[in-house]
Amino acid sequence: MFRAWFDEPKRVDSGPLLEAISAIGQYRKLLTQLIEEQTPQCGKYTRYELWARGLTNALDELEQSVYCGAKFREGVKETQEEKMSPEEKADYHRHVYFYKNGFIRLFSILDKLGYFMNDLLRLRSERIKQKFSYFTVLRQMQHRHAEPGLLQPLQLIKESYNEPMGRLRQRRNMEIHLVNTEMLDDLLHIDLCRADRSYIEDLNANMDDLRQGFEMVCRTMATVFAYVHERKKT
Repeated sequence: MFRAWFDEPKRVDSGPLLEAISAIGQYRKLLTQLIEEQTPQCGKYTRYELWARGLTNALDELEQSVYCGAKFREGVKETQEEKMSPEEKADYHRHVYFYKNGFIRLFSILDKLGYFMNDLLRLRSERIKQKFSYFTVLRQMQHRHAEPGLLQPLQLIKESYNEPMGRLRQRRNMEIHLVNTEMLDDLLHIDLCRADRSYIEDLNANMDDLRQGFEMVCRTMATVFAYVHERKKT
């Protein structure tokens, strides 16, 4: 959708995004077949199909945020906002908007996936925490020794992206909660009064974290849906 802003053709899915969308598509196709059979469980299958469709849409929206964040970053050359032209400053603020939108959506889609997994696999994570996250679901799987064939690859993916995801999580918490006690402790180690506030952040490093976070989400989604597809077939 947003590629039209930059006179670019429609996206052609590839790499981890293609793997994730294909895995969800295969699962939805299987559910559709089961729904058409009008079995007593067709209502449950319809609910999971709608859930999977929503996750597909959320993944598409996340990709567009990452794409726009990267495109608007290209128009930012200065490292100080005061030195930017009006056009460059507009690109900078658009970049910041889509970058923030991206990392907020990133954790949102993971949590939606966590609720899907919790329901489908009957993990009962809500007994631990009423509003649980995807990472709570992983811990619950480990605690209950549930679905080891799925847990192991998901843990490996999580560990592979620990550093960028940690930075993105901190950014998300700052954006949503402003400052919590842990972050306040971090800020106490910085001389805020003497800090030069005119320099903007490292936009390349930020976008690299966001791209890695997006890749983590795609790999996670592909792994989950490939697993539940095979699980449902057997």
